[in-house]
Amino acid sequence: MKKFMFGLSCGLLLAGSSVAIASNTIQALLFPASFEINGNQIKMNTDYQILNVDGHAYVPVRFVAENLGATIDYDSEAQKIVVKNKPLDIKDPDYESIAVGNLIVTKAGNKTKVTGQLKFEGVGNSLNMVGAGLSFYNEDNQEIGAAVISGTNFGVEPQTFVTEGEGDFKNYDAVYLHIGAVNHRIIREVPPMLYHNSQYRFTLDLPSSWEGKYEVEERSDEASERVNYLFINKANKAFGGVLYSISVWTKEDWLANGATTKGIVQIYKLGEDADHVYLLFPPGDVEYNPHDEKLTAEFRLMTNQISTIRRSFKFE
Repeated sequence: MKKFMFGLSCGLLLAGSSVAIASNTIQALLFPASFEINGNQIKMNTDYQILNVDGHAYVPVRFVAENLGATIDYDSEAQKIVVKNKPLDIKDPDYESIAVGNLIVTKAGNKTKVTGQLKFEGVGNSLNMVGAGLSFYNEDNQEIGAAVISGTNFGVEPQTFVTEGEGDFKNYDAVYLHIGAVNHRIIREVPPMLYHNSQYRFTLDLPSSWEGKYEVEERSDEASERVNYLFINKANKAFGGVLYSISVWTKEDWLANGATTKGIVQIYKLGEDADHVYLLFPPGDVEYNPHDEKLTAEFRLMTNQISTIRRSFKFE
């Protein structure tokens, strides 16, 4: 990709040397300057130049963004430069030490390009091989794209990766991470437990680690005709303990109230049949004992599995 020179105005009067033409209408001076970022002296290679335009310094945004630990890419459709620098929060619940984030998703012909970062906690200064997959879903809980992450230089510092997948999934609603291999060792999935709802004939895959730790409570609302299935962590039941709930609405109810509800609380649409819409609600309040580290850890570990459970929804 072209190196885009993006102006960051420093507001300084700079003394330059040679004259360069940055475009058909802008005259700029090449400005010899070095960079200190967060106390570190950073050298620029010959691919980059700093320009002085009317007393303002214009520096290469890619160089600055990457040295600040951010991801950056150019979205040609929207004609904008995108920079992301947030905590990495996409994880495989079965492999918590690896996290992905700061994804920038852009169209690339008939494919979709994904730029992001991956970090591997707890490995010291070593560089490690990681093979993983990203699955992209729309708001109707349908997979619309996938991309593979593969590299041998991942460690405790976020490392930028670039990959791509077939089709157009730029406007995704949710993304999930699956770790397939670490240092050339295949990570095998643990077979899940099957939750079967006989009334509405749907199933969910629950983690095997949940065995004996949860119960399902049915609650009906006659006024709205909604039926709710609350999946409760037994250890935290005295404090609520609701890990998530599956709510069954009539289609009329969803059409009338769905948009308003989505604007108030987090909600995921799982699917729909001829008469009903099936929704997943994550916990909205503190449903565990915050003063007990063990109970807090168990609850959070179980709620981290919601993304995997959501994808497993199927009609019989």
